Amino acid sequence: MSVTQAMEQYQKILEEEVHDIAWETGAFQRKGKLDAATFVQMIIFGFWQEPEMRFSGFAQIGGRREVEVTESAISQRFTPECAKLFQRILQRLVEVRVESEKVDIPLLKQMSAVIVEDSTTIQLPEELGEIWQGCGGSVGTSEAAVKAFAQWNVLSGELRGPVLTDGRTNDHRSPFSLEDLPEGCLYLADLGFFGIERLCLIARGKRKKRHFVTRLQPHTNLYTRSGHKLDITGILPQKVGQVRELGAVLGKKNGLPVRLIMVKVPEDVAKARQERIIRNAEKHGNTPSEEVLRMTHWTIVLTNVPKKRANYLEILVLLRLRWQIERLFRLWKEDGKIDEWRGKSPYRILCELYAKLCAMVLQQSLIQEGCWLDPYRSIVKAAEALRHECNRIMVAFYEGNLAKTVQSVLRVLHSGCRIDHRATQPSTAQLLLDGLDWELELVLT
Repeated sequence: MSVTQAMEQYQKILEEEVHDIAWETGAFQRKGKLDAATFVQMIIFGFWQEPEMRFSGFAQIGGRREVEVTESAISQRFTPECAKLFQRILQRLVEVRVESEKVDIPLLKQMSAVIVEDSTTIQLPEELGEIWQGCGGSVGTSEAAVKAFAQWNVLSGELRGPVLTDGRTNDHRSPFSLEDLPEGCLYLADLGFFGIERLCLIARGKRKKRHFVTRLQPHTNLYTRSGHKLDITGILPQKVGQVRELGAVLGKKNGLPVRLIMVKVPEDVAKARQERIIRNAEKHGNTPSEEVLRMTHWTIVLTNVPKKRANYLEILVLLRLRWQIERLFRLWKEDGKIDEWRGKSPYRILCELYAKLCAMVLQQSLIQEGCWLDPYRSIVKAAEALRHECNRIMVAFYEGNLAKTVQSVLRVLHSGCRIDHRATQPSTAQLLLDGLDWELELVLT
């Protein structure tokens, strides 16, 4: 459906369905001047506009819907029942799918979709451990945490999720089924999702041929086409900028033929990787092995994308796409502040988290339609523009004229929401359109 149709679905959820959900969850049991629709939209659009909004700000937003409400009346609404209400609303908003055209990047348009999957974890007060179980006991973790999974089609901008699970959920147990990946798509994810069975399922799904690009997980066994175990350390390129590519087989039983691409990276890149690995390991009370740290000097990639579709340079560019969803999560955390809150009440915090995620779903729908066809789009600038415009959507939900308001908001996104062209450290969009700027040398095997 178009973004206007999607907004009409959002309107139905937030103006009509919300009353039934509020009754079912026990959040609103009787009618008053502050009804469920007004309260839910006050909080969602309030946090969208200003993630650190105070109760006085919510009261002012209520005035746009002709409701006068006190700050104390708002604060008393953050109950366990209201948390369930916001969670159900989030689930309904996520179900709405916006269809858009594909961005005009030839390398990507060969695929039916380019799906990037990732998750992000948000630590919660320990009192919420019975609702969302964390990892508890590890350094820097809590007894309560929630993990948000998302799949993002960077070809069209369509977002699936966020889908919430316990914080202790392993990425391998993603709520998204690999069987649902469309035929002819390209799938990318970080090493947390790496698994031989997962990759085989992507490549050999039921009557579906899909492709993947992934970094190689340390200690993963690869084999030659004749069945001999491949010693990676003996064939790694030894000079910075050298690339070696060869065919390999992933998995001993019913092995999957893959392309193995290895490139030696500069010392500063390896050092930055080592620092990140050590920092992440320390968070969990672990120490990385010497082998893991040594292998940071190479980027090692596995893919089943045919050479006729993407050469080794293009595969290395495609690998960078997995960072896009991490940038999305960073936008949600740094600008949307989904992992920050002003209050200390556990259920106020839970309501705030769900409401902010609702706002991010609405935001992405507008970004998808408003500027996705521009390869040089800036989602950061687009999000900033929408924070200034979002309450116009809420007013249109209430007063009408939604289609005209949506088109007006989209016009804002058509202007001034672009990243600058960079002579050094080119953006992913530049590399996708202009090619890799690295000086690489293919070492013939």
